[in-house]
Amino acid sequence: MTAAELSRRYIDAHNAHDLDALAALVADEIDFKRPDDPVLTSRQQVRERYATDWSTHGQAHVSLLRLLEAGSTVIAEIEVDAGPPSHEWYRGVVIHDWNEDGLLVRYRLYVGDSERPGAGD
Repeated sequence: MTAAELSRRYIDAHNAHDLDALAALVADEIDFKRPDDPVLTSRQQVRERYATDWSTHGQAHVSLLRLLEAGSTVIAEIEVDAGPPSHEWYRGVVIHDWNEDGLLVRYRLYVGDSERPGAGD
């Protein structure tokens, strides 16, 4: 499976709120960082983070806008739309680094736009 296919599978697991499928793609030891959050270093911490996220965001959907693959690294431009109760929305870039076993070993999220287009009109 290519790095791009793995990243698509990760996003699909996220959108399905399938915690087991998502965690199965994460290495036991990981370097996982999102803005304003502490670095997570284990599969269990990542699993707990998503469980918490999904409990506070209700519906959260990641749309893949663009994906670039370079060896074992994927850079994806994404749009995240979380429904009630948070109604969070943003566009950003996520970087996934995959190991030879097809497991995520490094994750970085960079958030850009945080206001929906046309929301200020």
